[in-house]
Amino acid sequence: MTIERRHGAEGPPGFWPKVVAAGRGGAMRFGSFALVGVISTGAFVALYALGRTLMGPIAANFTALSLTMLFNFAANRKYTFAATHGPIHVQAVQYLAVYLLGLGASSAVLQASLSLVSEPGRMLETAIATGAGGVATVIRFLLLSAWVFRRPQARAGSTP
Repeated sequence: MTIERRHGAEGPPGFWPKVVAAGRGGAMRFGSFALVGVISTGAFVALYALGRTLMGPIAANFTALSLTMLFNFAANRKYTFAATHGPIHVQAVQYLAVYLLGLGASSAVLQASLSLVSEPGRMLETAIATGAGGVATVIRFLLLSAWVFRRPQARAGSTP
């Protein structure tokens, strides 16, 4: 049985149906991801602002994202994706790869944004860093859904 039929969605096979499941299950997954994201973003803003008193913006971004990464992994694994299947060490390594990709993207967006705004105030800089973190969030949701916490494929001839 394909994921499209399990979730009651019609559409082309491949990446996107696996990422955004139709129906209530998909909405609940997105809502849980959003709640984890709001909590992580609050912690990120506080940690970034604190970090900026001690270091530059890229280092503060790295530190804040790294410290919120562990909570984000554990909460999304348990509550958003209910990913008790599969070995946790494999998921952790895959999550690390997703984190590094998101960190690279958010750092690039942050650096590019800061180069466009000369000497922004701390509040504007923190808002820019939070927006850059939004880029990492989109990348994370797509890759966590499609790769890290994907459900195993049903075998041919098995029943759901």
